[in-house]
Amino acid sequence: MRKQVLACLLLGALGAQAQEKFVVEGQLKNIPDGTVFYLMKQEGNVGSMAATDTLQNGTFRFELTTAGNELEGYGLMARDDTKFPPMLLELWVNPGSHLLIQGENPYIYSWKVESDVKEQQFQQQLIQASHKEWEEFQRLTMQEFALMRSAAQGGNKEQVRAQADSLQQLTEKLSDQIAQHNIAIMKQSPINAAWMGELHWMGMSVKFRKDYPYKKEVQQLYNLLDDAQKETSIGKSVYLALNPPTVVKVGEEAADADMYDLEGKVHRLAEFRGKYILLDFWSRGCGPCIMSQPELKEISEMYKDSLEVISLSIENRKGWEEASKSHAMTWNNWNDLEENNGLYARYGVRGIPHFVLISPEGKVVDSWSGYAKGWLKLKIKGSMAPKQPMRIEWKDGHKLVHHPRKKTEKMEVLTICQVELTDSATVLRVHARYIPNYWIRLDKATFLMSDKGVNYPLLRSEGFAIGEQVFMPDSGEMDFTLYFAPLPKDTRWFDFSEGEHVEGGYYIEGIRLTE
Repeated sequence: MRKQVLACLLLGALGAQAQEKFVVEGQLKNIPDGTVFYLMKQEGNVGSMAATDTLQNGTFRFELTTAGNELEGYGLMARDDTKFPPMLLELWVNPGSHLLIQGENPYIYSWKVESDVKEQQFQQQLIQASHKEWEEFQRLTMQEFALMRSAAQGGNKEQVRAQADSLQQLTEKLSDQIAQHNIAIMKQSPINAAWMGELHWMGMSVKFRKDYPYKKEVQQLYNLLDDAQKETSIGKSVYLALNPPTVVKVGEEAADADMYDLEGKVHRLAEFRGKYILLDFWSRGCGPCIMSQPELKEISEMYKDSLEVISLSIENRKGWEEASKSHAMTWNNWNDLEENNGLYARYGVRGIPHFVLISPEGKVVDSWSGYAKGWLKLKIKGSMAPKQPMRIEWKDGHKLVHHPRKKTEKMEVLTICQVELTDSATVLRVHARYIPNYWIRLDKATFLMSDKGVNYPLLRSEGFAIGEQVFMPDSGEMDFTLYFAPLPKDTRWFDFSEGEHVEGGYYIEGIRLTE
């Protein structure tokens, strides 16, 4: 959903030299005194907190200095997301600019901004053309976030999900109406930074919404760009949204490209052929990215002879260099200088931190997003452990399959270590690996489906409470046994599933019982 703060704010330190002052002044009605406002500086794909002020007598004021003599982008945001939509009021400033912001309701994105900056004037033109739609969009967004808080506090998740889906359909409809108005204006307007910003949001709608109705119009707007504009980060992002690159999948050859260290030396992944590579997409303002760095350091030291950690910044050169001063890395700190394009797009990254594990042969072993303490080390340990060969033996007339091969796995939390086929049950001995002290759960409806398409239900378990939250130990690893109705003796393979009704349930496909 566009222009919403749905993930962690990308906060970073400003390292700029003062050039000339600018002023952002607010005059508000019906907004309680004591409300805290943030002014965020936009640098590439990172927002840095520039200043805060508290509303007094209906006014606030920011007086800052520009980093240079060029146009800069900022955003105004209220601290309290229970009373304001989680959106930024976009602001454009030049050295010496004075912006006057006026509002009479909490719908901050559509507040009026008076300015002599042409980009701000264009931004206001777009907003005013859809003023009613924008206010309704913000009202619905506040309702949606209230539902999310309710779910987090133990509300009825199914009911919340249904209501949230309904609200999202309404906000998408409003977004489409707004886009229709903006496209008409943009076709008749000169291209500037605000115009490019709007094109970027439309491009992201093309990328993330399969049913987006204005892909053709976005292509037409992109065609209006000159060569230099197409080579900007936004130009490249929109092009990739319209012409998606082939995303590298697990098992395929890893994508490679020129990457640079802080001294400007060019590197490629290929120089580490023969060792594992852990590729870490990060940014200085992503909290989980920074949280993961101590563990990345541990991994780089634990596996120094067999694995290389490469942290690949998705910021522009200036932001990356600033970040590297505060977050010194003893491992490889590189940047392909393509921001959200380049390798970020080739690996299908949609959120950071994102990790890609590459084998010594240059194949993608695994790819995942997010961080929790201890999970990285467990993932690496499991992925780099020697692969046990599949082995079949007979014991007391029962067939035992050790380390059965499998076709694909939806999740790697559960590993089937052994299958025993008896007359009374099919016994699965399972190893679980997950975030220490986090819980996992198996639904009572879990079943096996044979190669003939017949389902065999779960009968009982040992060492694991079915249908309950089972917390992982400090090690992040545990073993347990599951008993299912007996599979036929001629079964060649089977699938393990929690069932289609279990959202995000475990599913392991093609567990082999024959060589």
